Amino acid sequence: MNEELIWNVRHEAAGRGSQEAPAKACFYWKRDGQLVRSAQFTQSELEVEIERLNADMTQFVIALKMLALSRGS
Repeated sequence: MNEELIWNVRHEAAGRGSQEAPAKACFYWKRDGQLVRSAQFTQSELEVEIERLNADMTQFVIALKMLALSRGS
């Protein structure tokens, strides 16, 4: 069985409001090439998820760092 986790940071366009929409980390879990789960997190949501999982969180932590860096762009 081949499992894969893919993620990226997405900057969504703000709607009619004056505030810019927050960046989100988008995660995609695939098994044997088929998407089995997806999830999107803002920086604060991802921090909570990392604490909740208490597992190998390397990819989540990297994504969290990218979200933090995206606030400056």
